[in-house]
Amino acid sequence: PHLLERLDQRRSRPLTLVSAPAGYGKSVLIRSWLESCDIPSAWVSLDKNDNDLRTFAAYFVAAVETLFPGACRNTQALLTASELPPSAVLSAKLLNELDRIEQPFILVLDDYHCIETPAIHQLLRELLRHPLQKLHLVLVSRKDPALNLLYMRAHQQLSELRARDLSFSVTETVSYLEKLVG
Repeated sequence: PHLLERLDQRRSRPLTLVSAPAGYGKSVLIRSWLESCDIPSAWVSLDKNDNDLRTFAAYFVAAVETLFPGACRNTQALLTASELPPSAVLSAKLLNELDRIEQPFILVLDDYHCIETPAIHQLLRELLRHPLQKLHLVLVSRKDPALNLLYMRAHQQLSELRARDLSFSVTETVSYLEKLVG
């Protein structure tokens, strides 16, 4: 419960990073939080095959469009063109369209550690360089993403949960075992 409360309290920050090794319950925690949240959310599960800017951006836009149909129509048109525009053009168009959304929402990018393409990291850096009031981005990862985390920490634009935060305390372990064993 204290982690859910912490996520709620820091929802006004543009980015939440949940970073820990496999098996720490990162995705389970975020799913639980989203179930208790009073704002709409979308989830994108990533894998190694999503290391293409066009594919990644298409999934990002599709997730937003599940919540707000037609909100990213112009970005979607850029993504279906025969030639992908430069990353700066794509991020500017996406930023402008996301900025027009009037309702707060959460977008989760799960397994972000699978993403290695610099152009994708650059797209997210651009989105986070100009934080939007309505979008709260959540990155669930096994390692830190290639973003400017130091800058974001210094400007209180980042909320972080690490392995130490996700680990049970002795009291929590005792409580869990008592409930399990009786």
